[in-house]
Amino acid sequence: MPAHGPVPGSAAFVVLIAAVLTMSAMTIDINLPAIPATAEALGSSATKAQLSVSLFFVGFALGQAFFGPLADRFGRRPVLLGGIVGYLLATVACAVAPTIDGLLAARLAQGLAAASGPILGRAIIRDRFEGAEMARVMSLVLAAFITAPLVAPSIGALILTLGSWRWIFWFLAVYGAVLLALVVAYLEESLARPDPRALDPSRLVGAYRSVLGEPISRRFGAIVVVGLAMLLIYLVSAAPIFMVAYGLSPTAFGLVFALIAVCSALGSLVNTRLVRRFAMESITFAAFAAAAMAMAGGLLLVALDRAMPWALILPFGAFFFCFNIIVANATTLAMRPHKEIAGAAASVLGVLQSLIPAAIATLVAFLGDGTPRPAMAAMLALSLLGVWLARPAAVQTTSAPS
Repeated sequence: MPAHGPVPGSAAFVVLIAAVLTMSAMTIDINLPAIPATAEALGSSATKAQLSVSLFFVGFALGQAFFGPLADRFGRRPVLLGGIVGYLLATVACAVAPTIDGLLAARLAQGLAAASGPILGRAIIRDRFEGAEMARVMSLVLAAFITAPLVAPSIGALILTLGSWRWIFWFLAVYGAVLLALVVAYLEESLARPDPRALDPSRLVGAYRSVLGEPISRRFGAIVVVGLAMLLIYLVSAAPIFMVAYGLSPTAFGLVFALIAVCSALGSLVNTRLVRRFAMESITFAAFAAAAMAMAGGLLLVALDRAMPWALILPFGAFFFCFNIIVANATTLAMRPHKEIAGAAASVLGVLQSLIPAAIATLVAFLGDGTPRPAMAAMLALSLLGVWLARPAAVQTTSAPS
């Protein structure tokens, strides 16, 4: 165990946990500019190449089913180290994949291993903090975490100018090795008392029953599902929209993606102040309402044939601003009743919050017509669902004592 880890809540702690959470975001976003090139190089259709994003999320969901209980049994640190090692192996398999099917299989395994980062990062935060302070730290971590989508597509575009799409995965292998070294050197164990029964099948079933049977966790877990479904629709559709439909180069796509993603960091920073003045439930409802208005405006631009690639920065950027506010607060509210089973609770929520968005985003990808319309219409519908789920009357009913 490292002798001196960063003080919980300090800038160093936030950066380290953000780096752990970034395993998934970096791995997805850096490869987005390469989807068209990968399809061409492997003789695949663009739609099948897009599945590299969706299948990553399927593996991500499966990984979350067991990383949380394992961490409750053996501790956060050793399980995270094992997950990073598995990520390194799967990333190398992606780099040497001879066919599109081989790449998709490796991406599935990569997503499974990468699940260790977000699951254990959230569990560590839950171990260390409570209530509004947990939401504040979660927002700071997400603000630092958003550095990945800010820079990853531009890094991917730069790598494509120097070599093939395979080089992107070799870059990710180096990234994984650096992350492994940081965790070994600086991450202390946060679990006070490992649970020897955490892997008991009845306990695992009980965790699902506890989380899904808790009205607050059920409602706010569903709200996170809706927000993540909107995000994944955007991630799956971004390259086809901006690079295929509008003809942007990989470099220009990286710039557009970064401009949109920076709005997410701004949303997280704003949320750190909002949670000190307003109820998290009210903030979540307002953020979904703003996201719905943004997507309605963007869809109107597309319907009037006045949407240019740079004009879409505004509605997508507004969604990203709202996204981290929604996810930080709803995750905190969903996890709050489950301090004693934080790892298992994070797994239960994580499985649902990956499988369902992956299924929705895959369906939207297959319905693509070469325009932003299907993606934006789906995101509008989901944001309206989020408004309904987060409406004050529903939250008050859920929170009322029985």
